[in-house]
Amino acid sequence: MLRYAGSGWLGAFAGLAAVASSCLLADTAEAAPKPPTFLRTCTISVPDQVPLFPKGFRPAAQSAEASASDSASSEDDSEDEDDDDDDADTPRGFISPGSNTCVAISGTLNFGLQRDWYKANVLARATGLVPTDATSFPLTMSLRFESAQTLSNGLYVASAFEFSVDATTDGQQAATLVEASVTLGPWVFGATDSRFDFWAGDEFVFIARVPSRTVGIIGYERSLTPTLKVSLSAEDVSLGQSGLPVPTGRRVPDGVARLLYEGDELTVHGAVALREVPALLATGSTRLGRAAIIGATWEREVLGRTMTLSGQIAGAVDAAPYIGSQIDRRAIGALLTGDDSTRGWSAVVSLGSEWTETWSTNTYVSRYQLSLPQLGIRPGRISIDRFASNIVWKPVKGFRTGIEASIAWQRADLVGRTLAASLAGRQTSVQLFLERIF
Repeated sequence: MLRYAGSGWLGAFAGLAAVASSCLLADTAEAAPKPPTFLRTCTISVPDQVPLFPKGFRPAAQSAEASASDSASSEDDSEDEDDDDDDADTPRGFISPGSNTCVAISGTLNFGLQRDWYKANVLARATGLVPTDATSFPLTMSLRFESAQTLSNGLYVASAFEFSVDATTDGQQAATLVEASVTLGPWVFGATDSRFDFWAGDEFVFIARVPSRTVGIIGYERSLTPTLKVSLSAEDVSLGQSGLPVPTGRRVPDGVARLLYEGDELTVHGAVALREVPALLATGSTRLGRAAIIGATWEREVLGRTMTLSGQIAGAVDAAPYIGSQIDRRAIGALLTGDDSTRGWSAVVSLGSEWTETWSTNTYVSRYQLSLPQLGIRPGRISIDRFASNIVWKPVKGFRTGIEASIAWQRADLVGRTLAASLAGRQTSVQLFLERIF
């Protein structure tokens, strides 16, 4: 009897244990912890604004026809979106757990072996300001931090900070602020590129090593149509000058207005700028400087190769900072003062060809002309003509290497300014470079 009782007691205990364990497992399954949250990948891209005129300025019939065409090709476009996203240059970032902000860190490391030859007349060399032929090893590094997020009310908020460091020939390092800006919807504040500029020359290593013209800016941009944008900005060009500029007496920032068309193959940029220039004499009145620019880029497949034709032409009166490429502005920056009366223009044309998926070539020619009508007993004059060409090999994404050659014919005739002798004769440069983008 005891055996049977024991068996019954053990059976009852086993049954209760089975029921309890099943309940415990059920509770455990229901209360199973959520998988841990890790960093999520993201890509920073500015969202498209809703255009003021969504259908553009085309007649109604043309708009309807275009809409039908767009609908018919939507499937093809959707198939290409993934490829376009993969080829995008926007850096990928991450979103931290519990945050909605995308943070991206990117940079560039450029190293080269460069040889420069200088040719000038005897008078220019006698000043001792003409550089001697030299071999150098330029090293440039840039680092960029970005963050962006779209708030619940749809407002896009972003910030960017970028700086570059150049190793100089004397072993020192020169740091340059490239950008420190905040974007709130259509508004941008801080230090960044001027809305006036267009042609950047990023495909050429001699130009890419020179930091772009950074200005203090308060800007507003609005989409008029899906392909047309207008922007207005107040800018301070003194941030783009080396060193601490002496106060020039300007009381208001420069005003810049830009109209930008971005189509599938064609981009057209037009801008005007107005600036207040201090008087030549303490008792004189200020002058109104003005500048205008028109630029365009055309990209298309020709004989199975992607060809890119780009260029711009700009003119300025008492607004010298608004003409020329960044390499031209750096060359003449030490020769001008804030109250110089100037007249000038500049033009550049470049052609890029992608021969294969890994090989490409780029060529450009440019002209810079500036006169100073009220300098000394005769007008001053600065002229720079440039020609450059390179061949680039990109075996993998984020790395490129190649060789680039450049010739510059320079002349500066400025009475009473001895530094003008440094901008005389012909400079020939050749560089073998390696660049890593991360």
